Amino acid sequence: MGIKILLRKNLSILICLAILTPITLFAQRPKVGLVLSGGGAKGISHIGILQAIDSAGLKIDYLTGTSMGSIIGGLYAIGYSGKQIEKISDGLDWDAILSNNPNYADISIDEKDEYGKYSIELGIKKFKPQIGTGLIESEELWLTLNELFLPVYNIKDFSKFNIPFKCIATDLSDGKAVVLSKGEIVTAVRSSMAIPSVFTAIDYDSTKLVDGGIIRNFPVTDIKKMGADIVIGVNLFTGLPDISKLNNMLDVFYQITQYRDAEDLVKEKKLCNLIIEPPVGKYSAGSFGASDSIMLIGKEIGELYYPYFKHLADSLNKLYPIEYSPDGRLPKTERIVIDKIDLDGIKNTSMSLLLDKIEIKEGKSYSAAQINKGFRKAYSSRYYDNVYYELKPTSDGHAKLVCKVKESLLTQVKLGLSYHSYSGAAILANVTVRNLLLDKSRTMFKVALGEYLRFLVEHKQAFGPKANNYINLSFKGENLPLNIYNKAEKTNQYKVKFTEFDLNYSRVFGTDWSLSAGLNHQRLVFDPEVADNFKVKGNENNYYTYLRSESKTINRRLFPTSGYEFLAEAGIVFNRKAQIIAYDKVGNSIDTSELVDGKPAFYRFRLNFSRYHSINSKFVFLYNLQAGVTLNSQGFVFDNYYLGGVQQLSDRQMAFVGLNEGQITTSSSFSGLVGLQYKVVGNLFVTGKFNSAIYNFSTATKAYDQGQLKWINGISLGLGYNLGVLPMEFTAMYSPEIGALYSHVKIGFLF
Repeated sequence: MGIKILLRKNLSILICLAILTPITLFAQRPKVGLVLSGGGAKGISHIGILQAIDSAGLKIDYLTGTSMGSIIGGLYAIGYSGKQIEKISDGLDWDAILSNNPNYADISIDEKDEYGKYSIELGIKKFKPQIGTGLIESEELWLTLNELFLPVYNIKDFSKFNIPFKCIATDLSDGKAVVLSKGEIVTAVRSSMAIPSVFTAIDYDSTKLVDGGIIRNFPVTDIKKMGADIVIGVNLFTGLPDISKLNNMLDVFYQITQYRDAEDLVKEKKLCNLIIEPPVGKYSAGSFGASDSIMLIGKEIGELYYPYFKHLADSLNKLYPIEYSPDGRLPKTERIVIDKIDLDGIKNTSMSLLLDKIEIKEGKSYSAAQINKGFRKAYSSRYYDNVYYELKPTSDGHAKLVCKVKESLLTQVKLGLSYHSYSGAAILANVTVRNLLLDKSRTMFKVALGEYLRFLVEHKQAFGPKANNYINLSFKGENLPLNIYNKAEKTNQYKVKFTEFDLNYSRVFGTDWSLSAGLNHQRLVFDPEVADNFKVKGNENNYYTYLRSESKTINRRLFPTSGYEFLAEAGIVFNRKAQIIAYDKVGNSIDTSELVDGKPAFYRFRLNFSRYHSINSKFVFLYNLQAGVTLNSQGFVFDNYYLGGVQQLSDRQMAFVGLNEGQITTSSSFSGLVGLQYKVVGNLFVTGKFNSAIYNFSTATKAYDQGQLKWINGISLGLGYNLGVLPMEFTAMYSPEIGALYSHVKIGFLF
């Protein structure tokens, strides 16, 4: 309401000025130019003004823009209407666009195991960490722009757009403005918004380009040179904001880029016939979370300036009649036939790997969405910092696909912090080397250095025509404790050293489903640190062969809002060898190796399924089903499943709120969980859960024995903060059958 009162006072003056505009002095129809300034998220307000221009039927003859103004202006210039651009903006995932990270759902399942589990990831070259020209490559931004600008893939001269267009970037070598009017439109608008040290600089000829807002955020001079007689300028920069309003990295760097532009703005504004300055001062360049509110401001301003736009359009059309409609200006290009594929930037990785991933064939027709799907799949392989494309027209409806590749360094070092109520504090370290032994391979060593040591050495080798077959060889070890409880009382604590050598074959289908078959050798060494009346120490060796199916479609690793996780595994434990000594409370010992040594094989099955449904922008409903069963087992404690804990830390643990990790050891369990996740604000979440389980229903001779069955319930309330580099979760939980209230803390990442 305040916006309308403020502007209505001056609206009559604006209309009078429009009436007095000396249009009749022109021998031919005057050219109307529109200038859209940069401003980050504030630039969303441009869209409402474009809608008012469309409603008035005012034809724009020239258009210039900088940064966000170049993106919105570029879309309008090629033929999108204001309404279409609003629909595009509403459908964008700004979190994905303004990050280096692909959506977790797009990551190939063979890479999901290590994705998003560390605070820092650095490429290493010649034993030195490498840092780029910006923090954000933004793969998703490239692909989104490619899809949006597909209709003009064959127009390389921006003056040939429906509205002649130019955008402004800055030459990083000399600090001078670069006016972009030809070439690849996607590269041009991406260069114009490359805020220094936030987005990576863009290669251009022999130099690099960054955000044009550093030099000319309001490019009126350039539209006058194009031939505009009447200039409408939309300026979002009304002075440097108060330092207290700089809330994030994007705000800080945007502030830096505006120092020089503050001087240039005075000169540029004098060249406008009409200056529109939407009152978006309370928002910052990074306020993409408030895009709806900023859009509304733009619409209100557009409505208030509509009389001016309408009068100008009617005056021009009366003196210089033309037929014009803001709709139907966009060229109709929905699919492109790819005649040839070229690769630009491949040095250390193989061409076949990229071609396997994008799955685009020469001579076939593709939509932009299909092309983008292939490039997202390639990016999710983690071999590339950036992989996008340019379309070079060959004939009508045909093009050459040029893959623009920036390879990730083949050696990556990753670091993270971890604190967990059960496993204590640890530093997580990971060294991953691609193509160390053979092409299309990943060799990895990771370790958790803390109270309890955990490590994994793994080599993963892809092969086959689509690089979707894998041979995986790994060796892992850990010395997590095993606690034995009598209801709420902890009676024993075992120090357990576990090692496993595993070999398996996996086949990946798409990006989210895999089937595996494998064989491993496991060794346990156990020794009680705390014992009540009875203790057992010794070691066991066995072999385990298994089949496994796994699928993940959740949209993020932590606090997901959609998708599911599924794992099903069945296997046989055989050829067991053991040396086990049991001691009673007075120290008498007996060799009990025959309990396990040489016993017949037994069978193991486990299932874990979780599903997440968004109810609205705040609430997510979630549920989980788990099952674990051993058949023909002798009931040895280390053969069992361990029920309890908020997160799963090991293969045979079954998370169950209300219990501590391993508080119930059982040969069999089936549980269900329902929960509600609430987004308080930003990345702060509250989650309530209730679960119930039956257990001990499987015996050595029966798959189901109702006489042995037991029941357990649990509830929890958790507070979580997804801080990115250091996520946190704090949980209180209770089980009425146990009768104890427990707290649980997780800070950082899990091994």
